[in-house]
Amino acid sequence: MKTEGPVIEIRRLGPFEIRRYSHFAAAVDLTYLAAGTSIAIGAEADGRPAGLALAHFVRPTAVRVAALTVEEPLRGKGVGSLLSAQLEVELAARGVILADVIAGNPHPFLQRQGWQPGGRLATVYTFSERVGESPWLRSPVNSPSYELFPWLGHTLADRQDALRLMESDTVARCLNPFTDPARVYGPCSHGIRHAGELVGWCVTHRVISGVLHYSSVYVAPRHRRTVAPLIVMGESIREHLRRSEELPTGVQAVPPELLEIERFASKRLAPWADKIERLHVWWKSFAARKNCGESE
Repeated sequence: MKTEGPVIEIRRLGPFEIRRYSHFAAAVDLTYLAAGTSIAIGAEADGRPAGLALAHFVRPTAVRVAALTVEEPLRGKGVGSLLSAQLEVELAARGVILADVIAGNPHPFLQRQGWQPGGRLATVYTFSERVGESPWLRSPVNSPSYELFPWLGHTLADRQDALRLMESDTVARCLNPFTDPARVYGPCSHGIRHAGELVGWCVTHRVISGVLHYSSVYVAPRHRRTVAPLIVMGESIREHLRRSEELPTGVQAVPPELLEIERFASKRLAPWADKIERLHVWWKSFAARKNCGESE
């Protein structure tokens, strides 16, 4: 006897409905939707939330897709394609000509939907308690040349040093340690000084329940091949491991511009990581479709 599947409904969501779908976009600020700068499409299976497509306007004719996902049991059954198609209909109706999304590469679903892979943004390492087995974390490195300190205790001089680093180094600007200060997780965030001058930092954020984001890990160029990365990141991870019951997962994204830090992560984190993903910007243009519509 053949068992019928759930009844699937794909529809536009209003500002008050999005909360029912928040588990599909845990890292996304859903207040964007209430402000009218987003489009959200929900997938329902027998009346319950089963998937979400969420896009934020970054310009009048361009959006960043923040979520495009379906619950595991419904994957591979065409629900994601229906969700994606309805999102595109809504975007075209709003005059959007370009959309992008940050995702891994390869990504068969996006490829099938006609998205094009762009440049690599970062390599993302996801790790848990197993990282504590690595020898470099078991044997803390100390050096009289460097001073480690809690990031939340940084001074005005430290701030000025950080601003100078960001002024002279585009990578430092991308890894701004002062972003989202209200959610900085103090016990696992540290700065490091050399001769009294700030030369690096590891700033973490607790954004999603149970996950600690190593949001900004930076060491100044002339200190990247020293023990400085071992000291500042090692201490942050060890403090994290002491709180593994509360925060079982750690995530760090390393941009390709930071070659030395990428080599460091490849050697020190990769062998003990639970997951390694290379994130790219994927893009899709609707300009041709818009032009065809105008010519009809």
